[in-house]
Amino acid sequence: MNGDQDDGLFITVHRCSSPAIFPLFGNRRIAMPFGKSLAATVLLLALSACGRPDTDPWPRLLRAATGQHLSAVSEAEREAYEAGFANGAAMVHEALKAGIRPYRPVLDMQEATPAAPQWRGAVPEGVVIQGPQLAPEVDLETGLLQHAAAGAKGGAFARGQTEGFSWALAAIGQRLVVPVPERVLPGEWIRWQDHQKSRALQSGAQTARMGWAPGSLMWSWTERGFPSRRYWRPWTDQAAPGWVGFMGKALWIETRSGQAIALDIESGGILYVRPASTHEPPNQPDLAACEESIRNEFDSPAYQETLRRLRQAAEFGGITECMPLTEHLHGMGEQADREAYGWYLKAAEKGHPEAMLKVGVRLFHGDSTPADKPAARRWLEAAVRAGHPQAPSVLEMLFGSDLHPAVEGR
Repeated sequence: MNGDQDDGLFITVHRCSSPAIFPLFGNRRIAMPFGKSLAATVLLLALSACGRPDTDPWPRLLRAATGQHLSAVSEAEREAYEAGFANGAAMVHEALKAGIRPYRPVLDMQEATPAAPQWRGAVPEGVVIQGPQLAPEVDLETGLLQHAAAGAKGGAFARGQTEGFSWALAAIGQRLVVPVPERVLPGEWIRWQDHQKSRALQSGAQTARMGWAPGSLMWSWTERGFPSRRYWRPWTDQAAPGWVGFMGKALWIETRSGQAIALDIESGGILYVRPASTHEPPNQPDLAACEESIRNEFDSPAYQETLRRLRQAAEFGGITECMPLTEHLHGMGEQADREAYGWYLKAAEKGHPEAMLKVGVRLFHGDSTPADKPAARRWLEAAVRAGHPQAPSVLEMLFGSDLHPAVEGR
């Protein structure tokens, strides 16, 4: 060839994963009738395409599995079932991508399972939550928390959701499965009073401490060599636990109503519910000793000096200075509780949202003041208008969903 013409270029093209590049040639040596630079560019494109991974196989697997399950579904339910199947499978697929463990949808879940309140954090002091009897919340075979499948009970979407979840868990989600070990009761039970004073719960290299308030249960958990982790969950029992224990990854709580409840220490889900055991000494709080201890603390010179300074600050300061005083007075006897209510009322009348909530709750229950439910409602509605984050939930809990128009429209 003369100098005015580029040499032709021969390229061997092999079959690769991309059908868009050289789809007709197969494995053969072909002559490219164009310049070297253009041929080299085509070669690089071909090699780049051959290195691309296959497209995501998930849609193909999902379509095949859905088709197999649809064979047993009536024509009228196919659309809803197919949507539910895809939704349930996506729960597993997305959980794997996010590195989290999903909730498992189940049909006909017991209505007794308690629902979480709408707020977050401890339930406001003095609020009484009427809750159902506790029931297991964790699937023992997979270790996953359960929730009621979406849609009508037993409907096509709900059935598809549960079956799609089960199929995906078996097909791609095995690492999400952590079966719950066989139930083992704690070797040692600790009285709640003793645990609160100083005795931590021990299980091997793990240490746990628990706290309780009306409406919530809290615990911290430490494994030797790792930082402490803190958790909480709604708790419908209005009395403090009687006895507590720790075994494996289960916290055991025995209630004063005669139930022994095992909680998964990481998720907080209920694993087991069984009758409480009989312990010695008897599980009865020494109320007289508790009252005497409170009186001694309240009458001590140091406590009285603190109250003197707080009263002075509340008398001459702004509304926020009233709240520390109420915290020191509340729970220190009937007379102190009545004084605390008076300071709550003073702060509420000056527009303090937290004080409005406290006054409303105490008026509803007749705590430290005669019960007056119409006045309680007015104060709770005022707390809603003032922007207290828990006030709407407390108002609905105590008075139902029939809210005052001014509250609904805020």
